[in-house]
This record gives sequence, structure tokens and C-alpha cells, in this order.
Amino acid sequence: MRITQDDTVSMAELARTIKVDPAFVGRLIKAANGASFRQRAIVSVHEALMVVGVRAVRALALGFSLLSNYREGACLGFDYARFWSSSVIMALTMQTLSGRIRMVAADELFSIGLLARIGELALATVYPTRYRRLLAEVAAGKPGIDLLELEQQALAMTHSDLSAAMLTDWGIPSVFIEPVRYFERPLEATFATDGREMTIMQCLTLAKCVADICLGKPEEQRLLVGRAIRLAAHLGCAREVFISDCNEIACQWFEWSKLLQLGTVELLSFENLCSIGPDASEARTLPAKSESGDEITPVVETVTEVRTLLVASDAATREWLSRALNEAGIKAFEYSSLDGLMEHILDRQPQMLVLDVEDDVTHIVRLIQTLRASRLGRSIFILLLLPSSDEKHIAAIEAGADDFVIKPSEIRMLQVRLNAARRVVLLQQELEREREELRYFAAELAISNRSLQEAALTDALTGLPNRRYALERMQQEWAASDRSARSLACMVVDLDSFKRINDVYGHDVGDMALRLSSETMRQVLRSQDVICRTGGDEFLVICPETSENEVVACGERLRKEIESMTITNENEVLHLSISVGVAVRDESMTSGNDLIKKADRAALRAKRQGRNQVVLKSDS
Repeated sequence: MRITQDDTVSMAELARTIKVDPAFVGRLIKAANGASFRQRAIVSVHEALMVVGVRAVRALALGFSLLSNYREGACLGFDYARFWSSSVIMALTMQTLSGRIRMVAADELFSIGLLARIGELALATVYPTRYRRLLAEVAAGKPGIDLLELEQQALAMTHSDLSAAMLTDWGIPSVFIEPVRYFERPLEATFATDGREMTIMQCLTLAKCVADICLGKPEEQRLLVGRAIRLAAHLGCAREVFISDCNEIACQWFEWSKLLQLGTVELLSFENLCSIGPDASEARTLPAKSESGDEITPVVETVTEVRTLLVASDAATREWLSRALNEAGIKAFEYSSLDGLMEHILDRQPQMLVLDVEDDVTHIVRLIQTLRASRLGRSIFILLLLPSSDEKHIAAIEAGADDFVIKPSEIRMLQVRLNAARRVVLLQQELEREREELRYFAAELAISNRSLQEAALTDALTGLPNRRYALERMQQEWAASDRSARSLACMVVDLDSFKRINDVYGHDVGDMALRLSSETMRQVLRSQDVICRTGGDEFLVICPETSENEVVACGERLRKEIESMTITNENEVLHLSISVGVAVRDESMTSGNDLIKKADRAALRAKRQGRNQVVLKSDS
């Protein structure tokens, strides 16, 4: 964190500092891949730094170091594992929302999501006994009990205010501080409606809701999912898009939980949660298992219940309609007035709406038009009970109703219409389930493709990037050298007498020599150097912004380190050495391939001159 606060620090120096912590390297690269929209996966620290940026690295280093050191603590009532799980889910949600709001960089939102509730951890750490008592009061569920109010009364501060103060002290940009302070009490915020602070606060509120859904009990999930959809709508995120995003977040959370060792995570189907909604019969996501026992795809049990709202001002009519619905196997929520009906629709998310139309159809027409103009309302099956078929009442049908029955009507006729409506709704559910499965497979395929892509660019034996990656990276560095007019050098490193090692001592010893040499290169060479295995015993090292003297010094330092290495094979000690060919970009070269060829010729000359030496290829 201190080194990132130095404006003069180079990416190379930062990368060198980061590399001493392998755990953080893995998390940084994963965060960079999540924030990057490139087709090729990021595999190096230097490249991850270029994507994420110094400021985000500071916040990531802080968040992950806190996670490592505070997995447990003295506050017995504080669920440390849930706190960090929730924080990582919030980070992933914020990162995903960045692509929707397009106001703030994804890596910055990831960091803020990770640290937004850090004040809770601080209070649990500083006041373990007193904070345990506060959490116990909240857990008791007494009416009117609010954790923020209890904190203010008992500790003269809230965890929200403390989070904001800590982020300020750590140098987090000011645009994030006030949203962190208010996202758990948004009604107290005074941000401009269209300002960045308001949008970031809304994103944090939504991210917390998604985290609560992921970690909540089934009954809690059903209540929270409607709220999450409404919060997403405020950010301009359509229902289907948000559900798809949440499925992707769940898949990412599954991967992050393994990386951070946060325990077993079950993949959630947000599509299924949204189709259930509050108070409907429960459909469960059952994980299918492969022969090895691994979870491969969700199996969604059939949901036969149709969520229905019944609206009729006359009590006798409501009773008659309710009986018809019950006999048709449909459970309905009854309302006597259109007042506040939109709120009930948003909360219940019905699949069918049965409306008793009076003589004055104005309010009914306005309601139907409002529903049809919204994404949620377009999919609701609307059945009207009309007093007549005159022009006035036909206007209610033209506003967007799906079917109608003229009153008075026989209950049998109404049940026929209800059964037809029920079939339509169930078919829509089936289509939604199929779409959800396709989205799930797409998310799984994306994860598999990324893994395959990384494997295709990585040498299995040494873990270094392979020849394919080396050639792509050389093109990138050549283009960067063109833009910046800075130097570019490379080294071709050959392991001496490698064929003899394989022939005399066996391929196991040869593989050991390659792995040891690779590990030595990682340790000895600079953080900005890109090390790749390009052949059997051949390595390519790309050295950006490196002069002739510097690259020769790097090659000589590597040669001496390899020379000092030994391999013990039974009773025999083997000594290793390398031949290094060095080349620096000059005006005679037209591409990165020319630079590699010159270094390769220099390595060949080093072998011919007796091996175990560094040769600079010049034009002479």
C-alpha cells in the first residue's frame, strides 16, 4: 500500500513487490481477468497491473490482506466467514454493474464492493464483547431494532460512518466515500439524482441485496429477489439482463470461493428464484452430478402454481371469483381496490391478474397501459370481467388485456378461461426455465473456455507461457515500443547439453532440470521481463524498456545463477549451464520476429563458442 502511494513508482517496481506474495498474485490476476474485456486471458502480474491500475491495486491489497488476517476473531457473535463471503459477492456484483452504468471503472467498483462494510469488521475487532451484545439484540428480532441505531447509541458511531472514515484514511477517492456512508440508509442521502455518487450508492445497495440473496435461507431469498429486481430497474437494468448477470455472478462466486478458501458454495439459479417469487410454492434447484460427483448443471423441478392477483371491489364478486380460482387449482391474493395495486404487483410479481371491471374503466385502462409499458407487466396474463361488451368496456380490452368474460357468467365458463390462461402461463414458465438453463450452460461454457484458453497459452511442465503466447506478446511489446519510442530487447536461453541429460539420466531428470531452470528465471529476472518456454530446452525472455547494457547484465546474472545450480541423481551430482543470445531492437528490424531471430542466432553462436556464456548479436 505504501509503495502505491508513491507517484514515482514504476510498474516494474510494483510488480516486483507484489510477486513476493503468490496468493495475492493469483487474486490480482483473477480480478484483472474479471475486469478485462479482452478475448485472451491475462496471465502475468505486469499485464494485470496495466489493466487494474495502481489505485485499484492499493485497495485490492488492503482488502485481501484483511481477509487473510481476519478470518476469525474474538467477537463470538460476528460471523466472519459470512462477512467475507458477502464482501466478495458485493465486489463481484459491483464489477458486473460497471458494465451497465458505464460511469466508473470495473476494478475500482470491485475494490469498493470488497471494502464497503469494513467498519463492521473494525467494530467487531475493537469492541468484541460490546459488539456481540449489539448483534445479539438484532438477532433477537425485537420490533424497531436497527443495528446502525444500536451502534450509534452504544459506541457513538456506526459501522457505515467508520467504513467511510477508514476508506478516507486509506486514500480511497472521495467520490466513493459518501456512497459507502449511506448505501445502507439511502433515504438519508442528499445526492443529486443523476450524479455519480447516487449511482454508486444504488449499486452498493443492490450489491448488498445480491449478497444477502446468495447467503440467505430459501424463505429470505424469495423475499429479497423482488427487491433486487426493483433496485436493478432503478439503474436501468432490465429484469432478464439482471437475472443473467446474477447467474454469472454466482458462477464467479463459485470460482472465487475456491481461490479464497471461503468454504463450499452451492451454485444458485437466480432465474429459478425469480420465477418462484414471494409466497409462491417452492421450486428447488437440484444439482446434477457427474460420475466424479462434480456439480454440472441445475435440474429445476416443475412449478405448477400460478401466482395470481384478484381485484374486485364487491365482496360477493370476490368470493365468487375466489371459488372459481380455487376449483381451477389457482391460489390468488385478493384485493378490493386499485389503490396501491402497483406496489402489490411489484412485490408479488404475479403471473396472472384477474380484474373485475366496473362502469368507469378509466383507471383500469391506465393500469393496463402502465403494466404493458413495463418489462415486468408485459408478461402478466390479464383476464377481465366486463359488465358488457359495449364500446366503453371494449376499450379496456384494447389497452392490452389477454382475455375477458362478460358478467354474469357461469362459473364453468370462467374456469375454462382460467384453465386456458393457466396453460399459457405454465408454457411461459417452461420457456423461462429453458432460457435459464441455456444461460447457465453459457456461463459454464465461458468458464471452461477461459480455462482452456489459459491452458492453450501455458506450458504444462513449467507453468510458463508457451510459444504461442510469446509470439502474441512480442507483437504487443513491439507495437508499444513503436508508440513510446522506447527500447525493446529479448533473450533466447538454451539449456546446455539437454539432449545428453535426457539420454543418459532419463526424461524425469530432464524435466527436473527444466522446472528448476524455469523457477530460477522467475526469481532472478526482473518483474517486467516476460519469460516463455518456446521449445524443448529453449526459453524466450522479452525485455521491454531495456537497453543493450541492461539486457546483457540480466543475461549474465541469470547465467551465473543457473551455473551455481545442481541436480542430485542417485549418487551423481549434475551441473547445469545455459547459453544466452541477446538482441536489442534497431532500425534494421521490421518486426518482433526479426528481433527473435537475431537473439536466436546469438544463442547459436554462444553454443559454438563453448556454451555457458552470453552473446550479444550485432550487425558486424
